[in-house]
Amino acid sequence: MQCQVHPSIYRISAAAEMLDLHPRTLRNYEKAGLVTPSRKGKWRYYSADDIVWIRCLFSMIHGGITIASIGKLLHYAPCWEVADCVGEKRRQCPVYQQRSRESR
Repeated sequence: MQCQVHPSIYRISAAAEMLDLHPRTLRNYEKAGLVTPSRKGKWRYYSADDIVWIRCLFSMIHGGITIASIGKLLHYAPCWEVADCVGEKRRQCPVYQQRSRESR
């Protein structure tokens, strides 16, 4: 659930290796709605922005915040309100676009 500017280029195995996580962890974050990798067919692709966001998530989770709690927080205060997300980057964010459509 974060804004993306960089292209999605890392498959789940490469992203997991970069993050020193098991691919199942990334799937769990996706299932909880905390990250939304690009999909092409059955393959997941992560961007450099996704990698940064997942590192942040991992830090929060291992700091004692539950996955469910992070999901609730992001529901009420989406990432573009928490992070320094400027106009063009925000407009490119798929979550921001979806919420903008829903609020009309």
